[in-house]
Amino acid sequence: MQMEVIEKNLEQERQSLKFRVIELERKLETVTQDLATSKSTLAVANADLAAVQNNLKELEELREMKEVHMLLHQVLYFWYICNYFMIWLNFHVYFAY
Repeated sequence: MQMEVIEKNLEQERQSLKFRVIELERKLETVTQDLATSKSTLAVANADLAAVQNNLKELEELREMKEVHMLLHQVLYFWYICNYFMIWLNFHVYFAY
């Protein structure tokens, strides 16, 4: 009789553990799927970040080009004023004699 009770308890424990294993396997599958989704989301976020960084780099290059263009424009304007002044000065010196 005692042996039957022990066997019955062992069978109940085995069934309980079997259901627990099935439950844990399901949880593992869910977590594995969530992990795959998270990895995919992270890959997309990394690609978006790389694109934003690239756009920022291009924007900085364009800003630098604009600054160079403005400086060049200022230099050319100054050169034009200097040449105009030199022509004016030569004209007045020529007609002063």
